[in-house]
Amino acid sequence: MRKSLFAIVAAATLLVPGIAAADSDHGNNDHSDDSYEVGLFGDMPYAAYGREHYPAVLADMNTYDLAFSVFDGDAKNGSEPCYADAHPTDPANPTPENAVADATHPDIYQYALSKWATLKDPLVVLPGDNDWTDCDRTTIQGGRVSDSNDRLAYERTLFYPTDRSLGQRTIKLTRQSAQYPENVRWRKGPVTYIGLNIPGSDNNFSLGGKEGPAAEAQAEYAARNAANLQWLRDGFAAAKADHSRGVMVVIQADMWDPTATVTHYADTKKELFTQTVAFGGPVVLVNGDSHSFEVDKPLTDYATTNAAGAAGANVVENFTRVTTFGEYQNHWVSVTVDPDDPNVFQFHPHIIAANVPTYTPPA
Repeated sequence: MRKSLFAIVAAATLLVPGIAAADSDHGNNDHSDDSYEVGLFGDMPYAAYGREHYPAVLADMNTYDLAFSVFDGDAKNGSEPCYADAHPTDPANPTPENAVADATHPDIYQYALSKWATLKDPLVVLPGDNDWTDCDRTTIQGGRVSDSNDRLAYERTLFYPTDRSLGQRTIKLTRQSAQYPENVRWRKGPVTYIGLNIPGSDNNFSLGGKEGPAAEAQAEYAARNAANLQWLRDGFAAAKADHSRGVMVVIQADMWDPTATVTHYADTKKELFTQTVAFGGPVVLVNGDSHSFEVDKPLTDYATTNAAGAAGANVVENFTRVTTFGEYQNHWVSVTVDPDDPNVFQFHPHIIAANVPTYTPPA
């Protein structure tokens, strides 16, 4: 018998005001009022350590009845080469191909697909910077670089071949276009979900050097950024037209990472601010990239003096950000959407006991 999240006492529960329900195969037009549960994970497996722990994460997710799960990017770490089976490539790509898969180094994208295929419930996958943006870094192990644009095109072919999700059971998705099939939207109950290709590494805006060819990255960023902003606007317009009570946006990048360059997320933050304030209901942003579970409210307005008269901006209070586990913390997060709960939207971290290290006490 499958477990119910409502029976979990040990997991911490965090509440966000306002959101609600749906069903699996109806995808975009499910307006039912039943409660449901969603899985969130990403940034795994990272190297041998992660690959050892990853199966336990997927197995645990399979013990729950999830309406769907979302993988928020990074199916490997940033230093491992982006090994891929031989496939058609663009001869104009400026980066040499030094990461063709072989018996010793299997295709990392096919490996990801094989693991995702073990999930019983629907899975929506978004790209991460380690999967494509960082593939042309000169710091890749052994100098086995590959072209970042090629790897993104390869992901699009493998991960988004139809208008259905991945997983043994699937849901129907609305994809933005043939050019950007990874940008998706679907609805379940009174919640509209939006997935966007916004990766770490400053949204793939490169200044050259260790980050790969600058001109290629900047051209890719400009076109994709425009598409992302339009998809955000389209998603919120759809949410309003459907009378959604809440919106969840899922990306890979931590756009507020204090240790990283985040310059080229400014457009996204402004659009999120505009759309969130105009929407009025609860908006949740899910991201990976920083590898540690956190719930916070980082979005602010552009005031220089806040409502209390102090220096600084006002926090946008109907916006909540959730960062998922990753890297050395191989666990997952679930969301319970319950229309009968005044808060409606609850987050539960799931700590996999087998993946918890032996802690070192003080000397």
